[in-house]
Parts: sequence; C-alpha cells; structure tokens
Amino acid sequence: MNVNIKSDKELVSLLIRGEESAFCDLYVRYKDRLFLFCYSLLKSEEEANDVVQEIFVNIWESRCFINPDLSFSSFLYTIAKNRILNYFRHAEIKEKVITSLASQSQTYEDRIESDIVYEEYQEILLSAINKLPPQRKMVFNLSRIEHYTHKEIAEKLGISVYTVQEHISESLQFIKRYLAKHAGIEVGIWILFLFK
Repeated sequence: MNVNIKSDKELVSLLIRGEESAFCDLYVRYKDRLFLFCYSLLKSEEEANDVVQEIFVNIWESRCFINPDLSFSSFLYTIAKNRILNYFRHAEIKEKVITSLASQSQTYEDRIESDIVYEEYQEILLSAINKLPPQRKMVFNLSRIEHYTHKEIAEKLGISVYTVQEHISESLQFIKRYLAKHAGIEVGIWILFLFK
C-alpha cells in the first residue's frame, strides 16, 4: 500500500491556499507534541489545551502570512513560547493589579472607617460643648474655635481675663469628663488637643 505522506512544506503551501484538509493534517501531526511542550511549562492541562487551540486558530486565521520555506515546527514552537511568556506576564500583571486593588480597597475602607469614627467623636464633642452654660459655651467657642485671645474675649464680652480663664478651665474639665464617659478617655484627650 503506497501512502503519500506530505511534508510540512507541502501541507503549509496547501494551507496558505485555504485547504482545510492540510490544516487538519498539520493539526493532527503537531497537537500532541505542542500540548506536551505547553504543559511542561504551564503545569496545567486546561491552560496547555487553551494555548494549543489558540495557536491553531491563529494559524488558520493568518495562514496567508505563513512562509512555507521556513520550518513549520520551529514556527509553531516559537508561537507557543511567545504565548506562554505572554500568559506568565499577564498572570504576573494580573496578580500585581489584584494585590494593588486589594491594598487600595483596604486603605480606602480604613479611611472611610476612620472618617466615620472621627465624625462620631466630633458629634460627641459638639454635644459636650452644647451642654455648657451659654456664657461658658460662648467663651469656649471664641477661644478654641474662633481663636480669640483671652484678652480679646474679655474685651468683647466685658468680663475680666481671669473670668475668661475660669470659663475655659471649667469648660475643658466638663468636656474631658463628658468625653471620658461617652467616647473613652484616650479619644477624649485626643480631641481636646484639636481645640488647644
């Protein structure tokens, strides 16, 4: 029985002309070897199969550009090597992106949580200030929020500097106790520093 086995060069020439049977022959001839090559690098049957399929789809789609004078076998393995290198690059970039996004997400969540906690403490602080008697509250706000000096507050309200100092001292004592009770003393002291 005389079986006419075509060379790679003959099959590639037929492939370039769109002969599907030539493509099928090349596929059968190289798919298993190409799979083993890809599997040896990727260590995953699924990934190796995907790469082999992509390579042959690419070969069929770009068959007009294949040079029949070059080794088809070398051409296949070069494509496979490049696909695998791209796969590893993509996987590495993907891992870096995932790590970066996870880090940014955690930072963002931490910042949101920090902002929420800060706002809660600010509300507790404002609640403490609002519980001060009217005159004391006015003195405290002029001193700690509007940043008037004790002398300027005394002149503005027609009271002595000593009275201003008394109001500030009493306000700080009350706020400190209020914050210790409602927000924890450490936080209370930290917030008080904002008003020094």
